[in-house]
Order: sequence, then C-alpha cells, then structure tokens
Amino acid sequence: MEREVILLTGPPLNGRDEYITQALTGVDDKEYNYYHVFDYIKEVGKERGVKITRKNVLDFAISHQDIMNEIRDEAFERIRREIDKSNKRFHLVSTPSLFRWGSGSVIGFTLSNLKLLKPDRVIIVLDDVLSVRRRIINDPEWFERFGMDPDNIKLTTLVMWREDAINHVKTLVHELKKEGINVRYILQFGIRHPPEVFLDLIFREKEKPLVYLSYPMTGHEEEYYYRVRDFYNKLSQHFTVLDPGALDDWWVVAEYDNQVNRNPEIKKIRIKHLLDGDVVEELDREDIEQATDILRRQLVERDFNLVNVSKAIAVYHYAEGVSAGVISEMAEAYRTFAAIYLYYPFKRRPSPFMEFYGMQNPSRRTMFKDEDEMIRAMVEEKEYWTKA
Repeated sequence: MEREVILLTGPPLNGRDEYITQALTGVDDKEYNYYHVFDYIKEVGKERGVKITRKNVLDFAISHQDIMNEIRDEAFERIRREIDKSNKRFHLVSTPSLFRWGSGSVIGFTLSNLKLLKPDRVIIVLDDVLSVRRRIINDPEWFERFGMDPDNIKLTTLVMWREDAINHVKTLVHELKKEGINVRYILQFGIRHPPEVFLDLIFREKEKPLVYLSYPMTGHEEEYYYRVRDFYNKLSQHFTVLDPGALDDWWVVAEYDNQVNRNPEIKKIRIKHLLDGDVVEELDREDIEQATDILRRQLVERDFNLVNVSKAIAVYHYAEGVSAGVISEMAEAYRTFAAIYLYYPFKRRPSPFMEFYGMQNPSRRTMFKDEDEMIRAMVEEKEYWTKA
C-alpha cells in the first residue's frame, strides 16, 4: 500500500512532541503510527547496557559519540522495519534536528538515517524564542544546565539553535535529492497554529490544499486582528491555512525599539509575554540587539518558505497603507507560480504592484472587495490552481 513518511523535527525545547501529542489526541490511530526516536534510542541503549535518559543524553552523546551514533542508527533501522511491516498510511517520525551544546553537538539524524527513512515531507516545528526561553525556566533539568539563572538564557543562543536546526535539515535534504530521493517540501511550522490546522496538514492536504495567509502584521488596532482571525477561520474550513503570525518573534524586536526610543540609555528591556500579557521578562538590551539581525532574516526566510510550499496565497489587506512584507510575499508567490487572491475593500486604488500581482488568480480579477466572495472564488477555482 502507499505509505507516507513525515519527518517532524526542529530545534530542541520548541514544544514539538507536546504539540504533536496534543494535536493527535482523539484522532483515530488506525491511519497513522507515531515514532518518537528518543524512545527507540533508550530501548537500544538499554539492550546494550547503556542507560540513556533525558537528563544525561546530551553529555553522553558528546562524550561517547561513536556509541551514540551506533545506537541512533539502530533506532532508525527499527523504525524503518516497523514502517515496512505496517498497513497504515501515515508514519510520523519525531526527533530533534541538530543541537549544539558547550563544545560539542548532538545530531538528531544523518544523511544515511534519512536515506533509510525516505521522508516524503519534512516539517520543522518551531516556537517563538521567548516561549522557548520560558520553557527552559520552567523545566528543572534544563534550568539547572543554565545555572538556575534566567540571565544565562540568551536569545542569541536560542535563535542560533533554530538556525543550526534548519540549516541541518536543508543541507541533508539537498543531499537526498542528489541521491534521487525526492522530499516534496520542507515546511517551517509555528506551533501557534490551531491543532486542527496541523491535522489538516498531516492527513488532509489533498482535500484541503496549502494556502498562505498574507496580511499587514504590525501597527493596527485590536479590531483589525479580530477581523484577520475571523477570516482565517472561514478560510480554514476549505484549506490548510498557513499563518505567519503562528510564529511571532517580531513583537520582541518592536518592544525593544519602543523602549530604546523612549530611553536611549536603557539597559534592561521589559517585555510582557504575548500570549498571557501578565508575565514580564527582563532581557539584556545587548542580547536583543545581537539576536535581532538573525531574527529579522529568519522572519523573511520563514515567510518565504510558507509561500513557496503553498498552492495559493490569500492576501487580506484590510489596511490602506502599503505593506512591504505583503508586496514581497505576493512577488514571491508570483515567482513560484502560485495563485494570488487579493482582498482590498477600499475605494482608493492600491499600489500598482499590488494590483498587478492581485490579478494572478484564475478569475483574473484585479481584487475582491468582499472577503466571502473571494473565498467562494478560491473554492470554485481550487481544481485549477492546485494542478498548476
């Protein structure tokens, strides 16, 4: 039977397994198997007389690299054998990508591991850096590694963890393709997506093709974001909708800019957590400055990644001012031959570039002034642009 292997990976402490486990709760497991690679590593280690735990795995992997490589390779071989014997359609394999710690690094998988696994898709599961920092503080084992001191947990470290993990995946997938093993796509997936969207992505991609939601993201009143969220929910009834706001590091940078503008001599930046609005983090100004350049680049690369894997983008431009980000995303979609649907409800003409890119949908309309009409057009024309 046709099997699909999906590698779920990413940097450490980004909530990958917790998010996936929660999303899969209540889903009929007759259609899928879920393989947590670390469980297999512990099993193989135990058989070889090596006790591997969450607490000692980093030190063991760095100090006994050859033994750890053998154990990891055997874990992947066992997973591959289980996949081959299975009569289920979807096989979800979860493991970290690459993790540098101290003077060494821990590799979640090698090229030979991926050649054996032959993943059809790779999904890099990501969380925003402040939530990762918070997760470390709330995890006694990890907090101990940082000396039980929040000041030791630098944003620069966390963004480099992400950088290393993503680059490791890209490099190996590139090598896989040279070996003739085709991975349909690598997708950077933020865990602020509703679990239902993750399930659509995994199990219902053919029925609900990937659509990227593009919208101006900063400097708007609260009512604007409610409108965006309502549109997202309506669009998600028909498509698997990828939201750039599901991984939001930009508010850290924006808050830094606001406080430095008010007080150029400030040393500590106080930031309320985006999700609960109550917990206040105090971060070193210098640390944010060092992390900002990497965060800005990662934001652009991630959004372009989401555009590139999508069959269409839905532009919800409920703002008269031109958004450089939205225009860039429309241009990227045009470059990759994705359908572009533009909602722009104002009498004032938009930018000629926005108007030009907004014509790149099968109905050849310049723009839609009614969001429900645009969704109907996307549904009616789905067969056209999903085959393009």
